[in-house]
Amino acid sequence: MQNFENWHDKNYKKILILPAIVLTLSILYLAFFYIQTGDIINKDVTLTGGTSITILTQITAQELESHLSNTIKDFEIKTISDNTGGQLELIITTKDQDTAALKSSLEEFLGYSLTSENSSTETTSASLSQDFYKQLIMAVILAFFWMSAVVFLIFSKGKRAKFQVIILNILFGFFLGNFFLKINPIISAIIFLIFTTALIRIYIKKSIPSFAVILSAFANIVMTLALVNIIGIKLSTAGIVAFLMLIGYSVDTDILLTTRLLRRKESVNKALFGAFKTGTTMTITSIIAITTALIAIYSFESVLNQIFTILLIGLGFDLFNTWITNASIIKWYVRNK
Repeated sequence: MQNFENWHDKNYKKILILPAIVLTLSILYLAFFYIQTGDIINKDVTLTGGTSITILTQITAQELESHLSNTIKDFEIKTISDNTGGQLELIITTKDQDTAALKSSLEEFLGYSLTSENSSTETTSASLSQDFYKQLIMAVILAFFWMSAVVFLIFSKGKRAKFQVIILNILFGFFLGNFFLKINPIISAIIFLIFTTALIRIYIKKSIPSFAVILSAFANIVMTLALVNIIGIKLSTAGIVAFLMLIGYSVDTDILLTTRLLRRKESVNKALFGAFKTGTTMTITSIIAITTALIAIYSFESVLNQIFTILLIGLGFDLFNTWITNASIIKWYVRNK
């Protein structure tokens, strides 16, 4: 243990390079993804609009995919199974404009007409899905901004700075709810950057520990989003909700770590490693619980699959960012002070 403490004392600043590289690559990937697709995420039918047809059949997804690919280009097939792995049904999803072609192709392949007795059809309006998607994104942004404000209120000391942060967040929330989607996108982006820059300046100037927690939470979400895109997960409304949950998961151990080091009565290393034991126990317990739940419901292809998968990825990055990014910054801050 003493050897590790000596190594950490010599290298805790240097290892900040690792999360900096990962965060930079994640941001660059998301920027490239946005240029290619026009958005920072892969959206499924609940966010783009479209039609899902569910059929009770023992035909494999591979056989059906081979047939449908001759007439439809953009579609997705999910297999719903029971606890033993036996196939129960298939869910085929496509865009609104391909609904008629999908139904015709399915009837041709199956050899019978699709009715309410042998299938079910669910259609989501593209405009409704787009509006709902925008509202969810606004909710995630607003939640992150207020989470940052609460962290700052906990660890900062100046009353004037706290008042400024509260006012800026109230104004930002008003702007987000009333003007963000209604005015020119370039103007919206400029106003958004002004609010963000002003808040970051206050966080860095008045409370480095607060900024470290916020930076770790931001890195956690960005890295998770990048990896979700890389592995090809199409986010549904449930996936966006998972990112809302991840905001909470991202700050609990960071707050624990920061509180331990700022209010310590022992050495910095002793407080740091004590927080590490408690924090990693919390996170690993959550990982085990979520993994168990995911294994239990994985074959059912429910919305919980996506929520649990995103949370598992996020918790993995949470360990990385809390105990490298935040731990190094707060140790640096405490040592200098």
